[in-house]
Amino acid sequence: MEEFDSMIPTDLFEFAYVPDWYGQLDELAAMAPTESWRFKKPTAATKNTDTPILERYINMIFRKQSIDYNTEPNPNKAAKFFHVENEYACFHTGLYDHRYKAIYGCFERNKKLDTTFRWYFHGFCDEVSPRLKYIEPLPERPGYPLIQNGINFNPEWSIRVNVEHILGDAENLERIPAKIRKAKNLPLLLETAVELARRKAVVEPGLVVPQGYQNRLQHLIPIYLTNMKKPDLAMTLSVMDGYYLGNTCLTLEMAYLNARMIARPTAGWLTDLVK
Repeated sequence: MEEFDSMIPTDLFEFAYVPDWYGQLDELAAMAPTESWRFKKPTAATKNTDTPILERYINMIFRKQSIDYNTEPNPNKAAKFFHVENEYACFHTGLYDHRYKAIYGCFERNKKLDTTFRWYFHGFCDEVSPRLKYIEPLPERPGYPLIQNGINFNPEWSIRVNVEHILGDAENLERIPAKIRKAKNLPLLLETAVELARRKAVVEPGLVVPQGYQNRLQHLIPIYLTNMKKPDLAMTLSVMDGYYLGNTCLTLEMAYLNARMIARPTAGWLTDLVK
């Protein structure tokens, strides 16, 4: 294994030379079961118009696995996050192919002399690929520690909303619909909307979805401020001792991207966003 005190970069494009990046993503999308990898009406333009969700997903998974590798003091345990040894390196993408075989991002030592990159990205392959025949065991699927009662949302628990923090933060406030952003009763509107969403979750199992944040599991709950049929934003809920704490509001696109880190979203309020 590499010198373990030698940290690996947490950005894919700093770790390796990556040729034909968008072509690589297209191949990955074809390997995995059919899934929508772009938004119907994106709020911001992106250079990648075909698979922007997949691109962000892979970048974040690489970052998570490299951080977990760098922070694990035991070299043997670190290998379950990221394999870096001799001529080969790889990480588990968290995705599976049509035959439910794990898909890995694969690297080889960069043999070009006129470059600073130590690794060359060969692309994505499944677990039976010849590229992985010298690697045992293979890295494990990305995961998040599941604290007690963390994996399943309990709609009977109360939600305490940190209204002052949310409305006092410029980024959070910007995500609230402009037409109500300056309403004098906005704190009450927000807390009421959260309570209504909690009640909605009681009768609609699956409404609240998990997300990974700083290697911990949180929940995302849709917040309906202007239309009870279409949420305006999502709130992140941290699991506390018998209740949830709401500290941050996200746009729906942000919520989708964060939820996809755990699994392919199935909640209608998120799937409606993609093609």
